[in-house]
Amino acid sequence: HSDAVAYDLLMVVRETPEYDWICAKRILRYRMPVKHRDIAYINLYIMTLNYVESNKTPFLYFAHSEGELLYCSDHCHFRRPKHPIDFAKAYADAKLHYDTFRMLGNELIEQAREALSESRNIRLAALFSAQAAVYFYHTLYYVYHGQEFDSHDPVVMHDRMRTLSTKLMLVFDDNHIENIFTLPRLKEVLMKTPYSAEFRMAPQEMEMHMDRVQQAAGIIENCCELRMELYKELSERP
Repeated sequence: HSDAVAYDLLMVVRETPEYDWICAKRILRYRMPVKHRDIAYINLYIMTLNYVESNKTPFLYFAHSEGELLYCSDHCHFRRPKHPIDFAKAYADAKLHYDTFRMLGNELIEQAREALSESRNIRLAALFSAQAAVYFYHTLYYVYHGQEFDSHDPVVMHDRMRTLSTKLMLVFDDNHIENIFTLPRLKEVLMKTPYSAEFRMAPQEMEMHMDRVQQAAGIIENCCELRMELYKELSERP
């Protein structure tokens, strides 16, 4: 369901693995270098069998109904679902989360602009912008997966969801021509501004980061609305 061409790979394990998905993704990059793949991007998810069997999220439903089983090490069978999940509930849950945290994110963006333009408080503007980015990524993850994200790191969150929208990739992905360092900078902001007195950022840089967060917010809102429209449509089918 990514906008960019990507593999969505779900690994279901019996016990919580020693490696988290970040480590496993790094191992995949070493074992399967990009030059040996037809598709460059792999969106990796690791979940326990107990979680998969006991939860009825849209993500897991689509994995069961549309996914292909690539490998199984034991006699556990993953069958196609005979009936759809409660998409009306999925829509209601996603809509509640979306309305709540989109409002908070937009409010923080407005406060960031006021802090920069009126009081020239760059520290406050940076903190508000970084927190707004986190809110929007949490919203995007919940709408697609029906569960909370287990990280508040904007770099990690972007890496986990970037392929959902090529426009989102264009806003934040680094390239060989332009050094786009907004997300690492926002991560630094979240770590330093609340606790360290030594924080420096030029007003021009802060304005650039705020503009990118604003662009990302609009893209994420559009992605969420399209996804919720899908849930609503599926809920109305007989």
